[in-house]
Amino acid sequence: MELLYRDLTTRHGLTDLYRHHHPDTVEHSWARRPELGYRYDHAHFTTTLLPHITDCRYDHSTREHHADGSRLTDHSALTVATTLTPTHPLLPSAPVNPAQHNEPTLF
Repeated sequence: MELLYRDLTTRHGLTDLYRHHHPDTVEHSWARRPELGYRYDHAHFTTTLLPHITDCRYDHSTREHHADGSRLTDHSALTVATTLTPTHPLLPSAPVNPAQHNEPTLF
């Protein structure tokens, strides 16, 4: 897996946003135990978009346990803040109608 992330930067010229904004910080997006964690969740952007990225950080609240013992996920959310303004809204899910297949979506 590490080779994949390294290739995204060295071979494909993308920038690891978290590392760009936090070059020396050790943080884990998933951890079985505090001493056993990994940074599985990443965002990579082209260098042309870098001037529009104002922050990239992990939100660990998504993996906190609630009073009933439940939690949203075992991964921290990766947030990216930009100065970009969308030109049109994107559907937050895949199109329901196959005829809309070419309509852009977030996921």
